Amino acid sequence: MRNSRWAGAAVAAATVLLLGGCAATTASDAATSPPATSAPILDTELRTQLEAALDEGFAASGMPGVIVGVWVPGEDEWVSERGVAEVGTDEPMGRDNQQKIGSITKTIVGTVMLQVIGEGGFDVSLDDTLDRWYPDFPEASNITVRMLLNHSSGIGEAGRAQVDRICAAPYAVPTPDQLIAVSAETPRADFAPGEGFEYANGNYFLLGGILEQVTGEDLATLIHDRITEPFGMDRSRFAPDGEVTAPLTHGYSEFCPELGETVDTVEWSNGESWAGGAMVSTLDDLHAWGEAIGAGAGVTPELQVARYADRAIISEETGSAYGLGAGVVYDAATGCVLIVSHAGAEPGYGTNIAYYPMTGAVLAMLGNGDGGDGDAATEVTKALAPVLGPVLYPTPTEPCAAPWG
Repeated sequence: MRNSRWAGAAVAAATVLLLGGCAATTASDAATSPPATSAPILDTELRTQLEAALDEGFAASGMPGVIVGVWVPGEDEWVSERGVAEVGTDEPMGRDNQQKIGSITKTIVGTVMLQVIGEGGFDVSLDDTLDRWYPDFPEASNITVRMLLNHSSGIGEAGRAQVDRICAAPYAVPTPDQLIAVSAETPRADFAPGEGFEYANGNYFLLGGILEQVTGEDLATLIHDRITEPFGMDRSRFAPDGEVTAPLTHGYSEFCPELGETVDTVEWSNGESWAGGAMVSTLDDLHAWGEAIGAGAGVTPELQVARYADRAIISEETGSAYGLGAGVVYDAATGCVLIVSHAGAEPGYGTNIAYYPMTGAVLAMLGNGDGGDGDAATEVTKALAPVLGPVLYPTPTEPCAAPWG
């Protein structure tokens, strides 16, 4: 967000997880299984290094608790937690604890849109312009569904103003039309539609509204029927009301100093985030979602290619970009996608999910603090990156087959 790092935290995972560098190892084409080797990736030495890195990252984060999982196909998982799920108790960060996951929601809403487009029975395409549904929205005739998905529309991020609205009314649940109206009034980024990158929740508010109009279903039903039920995510829900069910993790926010130095946000709504960040989930459900992303998540092969090819560049130097509903790290020399990733930051919570096409590995992380800027959880991924990078995304030496290239 402008004047706030909250929005940046939601895509920071793509860059942070690149910091570990890549080993000089040959990768084949669109591999979704571990490389042919007799040596396990998650061996004893790596697990020891991961535990030490988690200690370091957790201490730097200042969060009360964190839980992390890494899964490599054909190998035993590594799941480890630190701290507590509720301050003042000894309740651990359990893998079945439900909490708010923020902007990881965008990967789900984006996938639903791609599913709907690919089925052909609905009147919507990537190149349709916004004026079909929201004719009065600024630049509506020049903004496409594709641009909304990869944040290249130029719609401005509400920034600190959104945080201030949350702090003033943390239990409020604005209507989608109210959120879209706020986005319409927010100053645009300084580029024409399709000519840059500006991460903005408004893009996904509009996508949610378009989905509801095109399908005749509310967004909660679409997400349940198309994502959480078919992919076995039994502890996940689209929850603008913010309700989490036990076992649960309390969130601790420093976003609103006027409410106290640190505030327990477990009962706050997700209303201001709606289609941009209103999901609640668990560690194991995020693992299931990471595997679903790797397998295509019900998206046609053609649109699966577009998901990673139609990307807005965040940084050419780090190879970070935003595709159609997910952050992407790519290898500039070969064009191969190394990481598909998204972070989430809601008041009191920080989350991360990543899928690694070269090995088929999944990482998920959930924490219960925001540090006042949404960046607390990135300290954990920053510490893990140098350990995980060389083994989870080896450097490709030739172009990768679709959809990972």
